[in-house]
Amino acid sequence: MSFDFSGLTFKHDDLVSQGGERFVYTHSDYTHFVFKRQKQLAELERKSGMKGWMLRNFPDFTNRIIKKEYRAYVDTCLAAYDDLEKLPVSKIFGFAQSNIGVVQIAEKVTLDGTSIGPTLSQLHRTGGLSAERLDLLNEFVALLIRFNIPTNDVSAQNVVLGRRRGLEKFICVDGFGDIHLVPVRTYSARVRRDMLAERMQKMARNLDLRFDKALFAFSRQ
Repeated sequence: MSFDFSGLTFKHDDLVSQGGERFVYTHSDYTHFVFKRQKQLAELERKSGMKGWMLRNFPDFTNRIIKKEYRAYVDTCLAAYDDLEKLPVSKIFGFAQSNIGVVQIAEKVTLDGTSIGPTLSQLHRTGGLSAERLDLLNEFVALLIRFNIPTNDVSAQNVVLGRRRGLEKFICVDGFGDIHLVPVRTYSARVRRDMLAERMQKMARNLDLRFDKALFAFSRQ
């Protein structure tokens, strides 16, 4: 399967979400993908501290998260000893020129093949986090460890339920990669696990769950 992304054009209605760093678009002609545009300095929320100083004095720092995300993704794929369809993060496919600038092309995580799947937060609010899906959530966390993926901001807002090979699965669509100035998570499995456990404990509180660090698993309160 090949795709021609030349002449890629987005309308205002194609914007489906945004995070702190990027805008996310869909396109009716490319239903398997989402397209992410990095926010320019003027579009970013003003930051204080070291990050704010770096952004003000080194404009290229705005692209740092994308670079770190790609490094983590490439390293994970090259080192994988397991089926890449099991990757617990969204696949990324490169870049394309568009009428809104350069966009990053990524997998659309979807249940129905058309619309973006529900986030963990949405499932929690609607009562959709069943016992079976709780098991899938624990499988997701185990796969993050198994594939040695460094993470920075995995949350209930950027973990999405979709399908691969017809099976439901939770997939992280943002927040992976080692963005810290001292990239300890890139090289230390213990630090990766400890930091991920902290994120999972925070996620558990937001979902009215419990996360056992020793078992590295979620359970009901």
